[in-house]
Amino acid sequence: MSSDNVAVRVSHLTKSYEIYDTPRDRLRQFVWPRVQRLLGLRQRQYYREFRVLQDLSFEIRRGETVAIVGKNGSGKSTLLQIICGTLNPSRGEVQLNGRVAALLELGSGFNPEFSGRENVYMNAAVLGLARHEVDAKLAEILAFADIGAFIDQPVKTYSSGMYVRLAFSVAIHVEPDILVVDEALSVGDIRFQSKCLHAIEAIKQRGAAVLFVTHSPGQVEALCSRAIWLHDGVVKADEQPKTLMRRYINFMTHDMDDAVPAVVAPVACDAQPAPSADWVGLGASGHRSGTLSAVIDRIKVVGPDGAALRVADCETQAVDLFLSVLVHERVPMPLLAVGVFNELNEPLVHFNSENVGAALAALAPGRHTVRVALELPALRPGEYLISVGLDDGVSGQSVVLCHVYDAWPFTVAQPPRRKPQGGYVQIAAGADTIAVLSRNEDEAVST
Repeated sequence: MSSDNVAVRVSHLTKSYEIYDTPRDRLRQFVWPRVQRLLGLRQRQYYREFRVLQDLSFEIRRGETVAIVGKNGSGKSTLLQIICGTLNPSRGEVQLNGRVAALLELGSGFNPEFSGRENVYMNAAVLGLARHEVDAKLAEILAFADIGAFIDQPVKTYSSGMYVRLAFSVAIHVEPDILVVDEALSVGDIRFQSKCLHAIEAIKQRGAAVLFVTHSPGQVEALCSRAIWLHDGVVKADEQPKTLMRRYINFMTHDMDDAVPAVVAPVACDAQPAPSADWVGLGASGHRSGTLSAVIDRIKVVGPDGAALRVADCETQAVDLFLSVLVHERVPMPLLAVGVFNELNEPLVHFNSENVGAALAALAPGRHTVRVALELPALRPGEYLISVGLDDGVSGQSVVLCHVYDAWPFTVAQPPRRKPQGGYVQIAAGADTIAVLSRNEDEAVST
């Protein structure tokens, strides 16, 4: 890769802090090493080293939008602060190629005693704009921020939403080569978030690099070509967004640290007969949780044609889901749940036997086969996964017996000769779906 195309290069970056148990230890660390060096004694350390970041290395190209994800305390904000130059690394380096505009934690970059207008000029000057350049852009900055007369009031009187609107507006209008955003968009309302996402896309199209921290799978999918997962100060994964976000969400919500699907090779079925699709065994991977006093160990999903559902049409269709359950201890009040999730682990269909009015009789020890008739909605093309679960009790007050996540993958194919739609659910195509009425016909209908 040409170095001219690299906007941000992080090389062996480490950030450490000294943790002292007592104020006395801090004083000892300040005084005694100097005495020990003078006397030629062995050095003693009175602190513990805590590494926030450990030997990070990656590059971000021009025109690339990269999301940084990770649980709280994983080092995301520290990384962005070092990239922006507000924090020094302990080791390693960051090389930047171009002007950087940053929107970090709420309150940084603005003087709370100054008015919004004064802060616009001050912040833009810090980013390298002359006053006449700010004058030329001021109307656009104020229009995007849309905070009205508050622009001439002290920033300390602003709400968090108003602050972010103004700070983001300044950041994008200085035409940065590198835009860094740290979770600030989560403060704004949904309309402002949408406006910001469009602005980020425009910056990206101009060839700028965008690096931002977010917990929104939708933002990652909509904007990013890459996602970097930080965990305990190291890069756990650097992948395409849809692959990484599924792993990340499964880890955060189900404590599943396993990139390998739970689906394993087909196995023979010794349970009740069912349609002619092979059963699939569910391995004891990290995708299964619960007491396991009853175990869902086999699954098959059958399409309208009686074959295993691996590729679905972009249309509503009735499918049958079969589960083979091995019960070790009697289940007095079985509660069966089914979910269909997209590649970002967002639930598109999620129900259980109680909320669809399908009461199940108690399950005695032994093997049982359960059939679920599912009306699968018309989904947009992409990759999907079915998860299943068996509890004992009622919704909200049940004991988890066996939950199997990502049990059955399938694909929804793009229909030939049909253009893709947005949204999660697809509308049936047809020449008469949308019609334009003439003036006379419109009057006739209203009459």
